[in-house]
Amino acid sequence: MLIRYIGLSNETPYGIMKFQQVAKSRAGNLQIVSVQNAYNLLCRNFDLAMAECCHNERISLLAYSPLAMGILSGKYFAEDGGPPNARLNLFKGRYKEGESRYDLSKSNVLYAAKSYLEIADRYGIHPVSLAIAFIMRHPLVASVVFGATKVWQLEEVLAACKVNISPEIITEINKVHSRFPSPCP
Repeated sequence: MLIRYIGLSNETPYGIMKFQQVAKSRAGNLQIVSVQNAYNLLCRNFDLAMAECCHNERISLLAYSPLAMGILSGKYFAEDGGPPNARLNLFKGRYKEGESRYDLSKSNVLYAAKSYLEIADRYGIHPVSLAIAFIMRHPLVASVVFGATKVWQLEEVLAACKVNISPEIITEINKVHSRFPSPCP
């Protein structure tokens, strides 16, 4: 069996470089071509050292959790807390990592998420489109990994792939990011 390309998941720059070192020393032509890490408007840790590492090593990002477990869709801001079958409601108390990362009881998470939803509203863009389009414009993103459980969710994401966001919108997104840098690491 011959393995030519591999991808990593939930990795750090140090981890990527160690994998590269082992791949080159023991496997010759084995290439790391992708890393699958969380990346969204609320979790932009990739933009720090990971982006530099991936750029220099020619590794693409497979961005998962583009909607921050649905928070960036706006559904959890309804008066009733969102649909009972929404992931954060359905698995409440059983998904510690997701609940701790995307915890709306943390003021910085709440205010950042609401700020992004306001940007979408101000420009007449669906919140899902804003979130996906932001990720798709990143030069290192090869794909966005999303978890649609309904056909209409898939349709929203596919429609979002056709949206281009203006430099003006990016400026507003970056202002929010400056106030609340990666509140969901």
